[in-house]
Amino acid sequence: MRSGADTVLALFAAVLALTVVAVAVPRWRRHLPKVAGLGAGGILAVYLVARGIAEFFAVHYGDPASYRNDWGGPSLAGVFAVHSGPGAAIVIGTAAYLLRRWRQGRRARGASASASASASAGALSLAKREA
Repeated sequence: MRSGADTVLALFAAVLALTVVAVAVPRWRRHLPKVAGLGAGGILAVYLVARGIAEFFAVHYGDPASYRNDWGGPSLAGVFAVHSGPGAAIVIGTAAYLLRRWRQGRRARGASASASASASAGALSLAKREA
């Protein structure tokens, strides 16, 4: 199992590699902050969601002493709100974002399909006029 120092060292090596790529490839200079931010945010999001799921299995429901001193304790609802709440917010926010993008994509495809249909209908009527 990896220790915390190994994980920090691996993350440092990844940041160093991205920095070298950004220096070597000028096109990446503009995109590096966005890529680094999305990568760090993605790692944090996966951690928070996994921690929220694991909390349901780590708590001994019949023994309040097992979660009394946890963050959000002494109530079980508080413990779940603190440990699983951020993961639930990330899942809900991601689902809303993806649903919105999916709807916008369908709307754009529908508009282009109707535009191409009206363009072909216009070409057909033009061909009839010329004949």
